[in-house]
Amino acid sequence: MAHLSDDVRAQLIRLLDRAQERLDTLREVVAEVDGGDAGSEIRLALGDALVPLNIALEVAEPL
Repeated sequence: MAHLSDDVRAQLIRLLDRAQERLDTLREVVAEVDGGDAGSEIRLALGDALVPLNIALEVAEPL
């Protein structure tokens, strides 16, 4: 297991916190939507939730 510098660890924690917030928003969107726009709203919320996770992966991959 690689040792993470304090800066990298803090950056990953911030990214994962942001991802959790966006996943919570996604959960709310899925619970609230209905009708014809439901699919596009869910896709937008899902894409928004995945961005910080993808960034965290890019930061962590070289480690």
